[in-house]
Amino acid sequence: MRYLLLLSFALTLACSVPKKETKIKSTKIEEKKVILKKTVDIPKTIENELIVIFKNPKNIEGAKSLIEDSGLSFQKMVYDKNTSKIGVITVPEGKRAFWLEKLKKTNAFKLVNINTDKTVSNLIKIEENTLVSIKKTPCSGDCAVYELSIDKQGNVIYKGIKYVLKEGKHEFKLSEKEFEKLNTMFSAKGFENFKDEYDDPSIVGLANTFITYNDKQVKIRLWRDIPDELINIHEYIESILLNKKMIE
Repeated sequence: MRYLLLLSFALTLACSVPKKETKIKSTKIEEKKVILKKTVDIPKTIENELIVIFKNPKNIEGAKSLIEDSGLSFQKMVYDKNTSKIGVITVPEGKRAFWLEKLKKTNAFKLVNINTDKTVSNLIKIEENTLVSIKKTPCSGDCAVYELSIDKQGNVIYKGIKYVLKEGKHEFKLSEKEFEKLNTMFSAKGFENFKDEYDDPSIVGLANTFITYNDKQVKIRLWRDIPDELINIHEYIESILLNKKMIE
């Protein structure tokens, strides 16, 4: 009997002991944001080199003589077409900035720039993508002086120089209809069949008009005995500039 009482008492104590709470630790999953840094591909400058586009690709000997007479070295031609020539010039150590500005002021080059590992490919890409370009030079009067280029997507870059309504660089895009008509006009009669020059050297004071298309350049100085197709091309492009109020 005593044994039973002791057993009952022990069971009572065991049941009255508070149960220990089991804490479940919550595991937090930390989200790490991965920030991707955008790397900018900066063109590497090629030391002591300048890249030039010759202004008159049909006669580069004068420009080459200017380079040599200045104590510079013409290294190589990197793009050699009938209507566009791009070359590399080596300049003395530490004199690149000086010659960059000096050569820009000459009348021998259409462009002078610092050479990088991307300069040549970028310039060639622009040249290859040019559909047509026009250049108008001064005359003895108040003739409009400007340069214009149209790429193969119909984008126009116009640079007004003198005796124009808008001077400086302006960009616009031809409408689909304008672009289609321009292409049709150039293909109507093969541009390559036109003469290289329409001129009379005995007449002075006239402006030059240079029209370049498909690696052929036509120089018009005297507007006489010119094929109608060529006149129509010139007048159509000028009509676009008139509508845009670039020239008058």
